[in-house]
Amino acid sequence: MLTRAQKQEQIDTLRGMLAPAHGLFVMDFTGLSVGEVTELRRKVKEARGNYRVVRNTLARLALAETDHRGLEQLLTGPAAVAYTEQDAVLLAKALAEFAKTHEQLRFRGGLVEGQLLDAQQAKQVAALPSKKELVAKLLFLLQSPMRRLVTVLNAPVRGLAVSLHQIADEKQRQEQA
Repeated sequence: MLTRAQKQEQIDTLRGMLAPAHGLFVMDFTGLSVGEVTELRRKVKEARGNYRVVRNTLARLALAETDHRGLEQLLTGPAAVAYTEQDAVLLAKALAEFAKTHEQLRFRGGLVEGQLLDAQQAKQVAALPSKKELVAKLLFLLQSPMRRLVTVLNAPVRGLAVSLHQIADEKQRQEQA
């Protein structure tokens, strides 16, 4: 059994890990083997996240002193927390992809950018485009009007160049004849 000091140390450690997270997902992992959990941790790590099995009472105490208070209601029974300070969508995609092949892993809910999500909404986060994809789409949309403007501005110059070339060709043909 843990001493009070050890419990406080674990609470402080959990608070330090969970407080800066932009995306947190509470998962039910009952029924997963040790090998499957190891594989899940690897996939979560690839998504620049972390996965940790938590003791509910300690996790509740750690979350109580952060901005993530809404998650406390999801901490019942065996629970694990997947969290990231990077892209929450990337983490959700990794979790959802793993859950497709391992039905024992289930979303209980989550917290993304301060918004509390139920299990269904947490799954839907995985369907969103990642931050990189959104930035790429935004850049494409910003470039599109500029590209069209350049094309329109170049059209008269291009037309003049084509006309001059045709006149030069016509003069060459007249000189040869």
